[in-house]
Amino acid sequence: MSKPLPRNSGRRGVLAFMFAITLAALVVLAGWVWQHRRHAHRAPAPAVYAEPGWMPANKSDRWKCIVIHHSAGEVGGAVSFDLAHRKRGWEGLGYHFVIGNGSETGDGQVEIGFRWNLQKQGAHCKTDDHFYNDHGIGICLVGNFDNHEPSQQQMDSLARLVRFLCREFDIPPSHIYTHGGVTGKTACPGKLFDLAAFKRALGIDEQLPQAGS
Repeated sequence: MSKPLPRNSGRRGVLAFMFAITLAALVVLAGWVWQHRRHAHRAPAPAVYAEPGWMPANKSDRWKCIVIHHSAGEVGGAVSFDLAHRKRGWEGLGYHFVIGNGSETGDGQVEIGFRWNLQKQGAHCKTDDHFYNDHGIGICLVGNFDNHEPSQQQMDSLARLVRFLCREFDIPPSHIYTHGGVTGKTACPGKLFDLAAFKRALGIDEQLPQAGS
């Protein structure tokens, strides 16, 4: 004959079951709270907007990357650069955008070149395969960044412009380059331009649609 169970054994089993259920619920709740707090403290993505003229009338799908330059001189703007480039025998301004430093245009002012309006290839980053001229958006900041860093106004404008271009033309941050980084033949845009820091400051998700090689 089996030995009878103590009277309180059933109650202990119920209590153990309830404790296990409560513990599991607390674990789930703790996980939810942690996820919520993590996302709540994540910095919101920077706003993306376009200034007049940034969106061309006839948008091309040719753009695969962005190439950043400096002018290597302390005075200039789109008009004077256009004249200088024409004297070289070019069609005109080789860049798509120029960001002023307060010399000929406002500090941080974004000038739009004719090549961007026409969605035309650039003349700013020569390589044997012509890829970066044919498919790269050339942006020149006025100044010599071997001697000093770009102004905060220039960097703010560059960030706004690049965020817009990356979003509208599906360019991931990994396809943002410097002139010297592409060719290895120049220090442009200068030793004091920090591309890595600039990319971090953009706050752009790397998982954008890949824009090609």
